[in-house]
Amino acid sequence: MAPENGSAGNDVVDGVAAILSDRFVQVPEAATCAEAMATFASDGGSGAACEGLVMDASGGVVGLVSLRRLLSVDGTTPVSAVATPAPIVARLSDTAEGVARVMLRTGAVVVPVLEADGRLAGVVFADRANRYLLGELIEDADRFVGIAGEVEDDYLNQTVWRDFRRRVPWVLGLAVAGLAAGYVVHVYEHALDALVILALYMPMVADTGGNVGTQSASLVTRAIAVGSVRIGDFGRILWRESCVSILLAATLFAFAFLKVALISNAADVPAGLTIEGIAVAIALALAVQVVTATLIGALLPLGALAIRQDPALVSGPALTTIVDLTGLILYFSITTWMLGIPFAHT
Repeated sequence: MAPENGSAGNDVVDGVAAILSDRFVQVPEAATCAEAMATFASDGGSGAACEGLVMDASGGVVGLVSLRRLLSVDGTTPVSAVATPAPIVARLSDTAEGVARVMLRTGAVVVPVLEADGRLAGVVFADRANRYLLGELIEDADRFVGIAGEVEDDYLNQTVWRDFRRRVPWVLGLAVAGLAAGYVVHVYEHALDALVILALYMPMVADTGGNVGTQSASLVTRAIAVGSVRIGDFGRILWRESCVSILLAATLFAFAFLKVALISNAADVPAGLTIEGIAVAIALALAVQVVTATLIGALLPLGALAIRQDPALVSGPALTTIVDLTGLILYFSITTWMLGIPFAHT
């Protein structure tokens, strides 16, 4: 079983050599189990105290043998009789993240890594692979919240200036992008003057869209990080998120309708409109926003994966800005159309 190649994060530049070890237990195929145990005892400090490689006379990998297995059989038994084939064999051209993901999924303890000509380059141990994945997940989490640059583990060791520099690029860039949302509100300013109640529910629509979009993006980004989702799963993800988003939209439609119809002040409703009609319009706008935000949240990480960018980088603050902008456009477009409220460009 060959490991998959990752396509996000540092695996674009980090080959498997980043987690490769050249210190491991090697047991000759012709040795007995007693001789193999002696090899483990003498090489126990090499980093692989419980699992070793069984090698043939030409230096090729025959399989794996564990110390536990050696202890369970007679010492005169040939190692070749108890060796098991390596479930995963990696190539030096594979990525560190791709190998680490497969090891995590399969529970492999050690993976032989071969060079292009088939010679053994070294091995990857599970503890080192897991540490690498943990580092990648921490880095993805920093990118998800819009932190740029290299980040040290100890928050308190960061200088104020360095902390500022790693946060400001995304914050400033998205603040500029947020001006578009302000322009949408300006375009529909006449509609807000005609029906003040629309302004009261703008935060609910924006917050709900951001919440469901971030939730969807987080789930898909995590699935990408652990290797359970690939570009080829686009259709399945789209179908799944569409079904979930429709159920969420129906639930929030009912909530928003009851909220507007039962709690809002009917005295604020202009002539020609009813509180129930306004409730339907706002609830429908919220429902549509939930569906679109969920799909945007799911598709953004996949789009980043397709263009070989880090999914976490585009699925954090960028998602919030996109969802806020589309949410405002949908909210005002649907409510003004359903309620017959004109808007004027100024």
